[in-house]
Amino acid sequence: MFKSLSFVFTFSALMFLFFPSNCISQSDSVDATISVGKGPTELLWNPAFNKLYCANNDTNSITVIDGATNAVITTISVGEEPFGLACQGNKIYCANSGSDNVTIIDGVNDTVLKTVNVGDRPYDLLYNPQNDKIYCSNWLDSTVSIIDCAADTVLKTVPVGINPYALVYNSLNNKIYCANFYGSNVSIIDGAKDSVLTIVTVGELPEALIYNERDNKIYCANANGSSGNVTVIGGASDSVLKTINVGLLLHGFPLSLTYNPTNNKIYCPNGSGTVSIIDGASDSMVDTIRVGLNPRALSYNPQNNKIYCINQTSNNVSIIDGAKDSVLTTLTVESLPLASAYNDTNNKIYIANYGSSSISVIACSPPTAVEEDQEVEVIPDFSLKQNYPNPFNPVTTIKFKVQNSRFKIPAHTSLKIYNILGQKVRTLVDESKRAGSYEVVWDGKDDKGKEVASGIYFYQLRAEDYTETKKMILLR
Repeated sequence: MFKSLSFVFTFSALMFLFFPSNCISQSDSVDATISVGKGPTELLWNPAFNKLYCANNDTNSITVIDGATNAVITTISVGEEPFGLACQGNKIYCANSGSDNVTIIDGVNDTVLKTVNVGDRPYDLLYNPQNDKIYCSNWLDSTVSIIDCAADTVLKTVPVGINPYALVYNSLNNKIYCANFYGSNVSIIDGAKDSVLTIVTVGELPEALIYNERDNKIYCANANGSSGNVTVIGGASDSVLKTINVGLLLHGFPLSLTYNPTNNKIYCPNGSGTVSIIDGASDSMVDTIRVGLNPRALSYNPQNNKIYCINQTSNNVSIIDGAKDSVLTTLTVESLPLASAYNDTNNKIYIANYGSSSISVIACSPPTAVEEDQEVEVIPDFSLKQNYPNPFNPVTTIKFKVQNSRFKIPAHTSLKIYNILGQKVRTLVDESKRAGSYEVVWDGKDDKGKEVASGIYFYQLRAEDYTETKKMILLR
């Protein structure tokens, strides 16, 4: 990451992870195409070991790919029609819709550890880091199975609405939200008690969910034809706050959602070949931009503040500037792209091409500073050191340096931990600090004292005009 300098420098503010300002980027490009099993439908990146897992629906297998080299490591046989994937530290969970079970894979040596039976036609999987559990939505029997990750056994099966589809996790209130496709509602599960707290009525055919931690809200895409809308649910109140029409004028319908934590916006692809953009604070439409035909899925890249939109019918990916909400470029991929995943370690986007049984690898552009006419004074002598040890388990030390503010008084300083989704995990420092060197210890727990899962985390120092972010890896 870039650091502040001890002199006046002519430039625009540099783009930092999660908090960018005016930047341009070098070109994104398709770096490689990888052959996988027939019918790839879902992708998952494991940050602990920098591997990509691709569920091949038609060949009942998972292809494992090295995130650094793009080489295929191995192919694992799983149950019938694998679809949903979830990561819990060293283990990968795969929901097999055709055989009504979940395959559990050792993420170290990529071998099958166990297979557990769940409900009828499991679809989506979700990991709850606070309680170390996997939640599995079972389409045909309208239930959610809950798996204990320590023993890899089913603890409980909870009845929900009709045809549960997508799942999302509320990290602030430890709740799981389940979109019930033909029930036109969302079941809300208490993550501690594993019981349904309430059921909220939303629009017809709820198909996708996304969580906005900044404002503690859940957004639900309702694919009800020409009047497609997004329902906003309060994360604390579990009540409908607002319904936003996104497809009426364009005769489209939502397919999926993604959240941009940098600019606090929600992006919703519509069947009419557009993406609707919602302001996360006011829950109002910001803009609608045209992309390729039949936009299917979205991935957000926090390093360059871009959204990568898969356009299924036109076999391409539209790349959207997250600050200006305009399409920067369009890249051609293979036949019938369906799913995507982001690799933070190597700054790549992976695209699963169902029609060609391949994965397109997009080498993403890094942020690049641009010169402007205005001079900006940067405050000198702040610094953030790399944590040690790194990787760590379970404790690591972070050192940083602070100087007095420009007014010769202690500078207000914050040091916070974020997960890979840009969600705040822990605040280590939030107070005024006099000039000097400091160090703090993070014990791998969140603000509620719960142990967090293995994976990549970011720690960010902010003091006066200075901001710096570094990456660390927790391996349990």
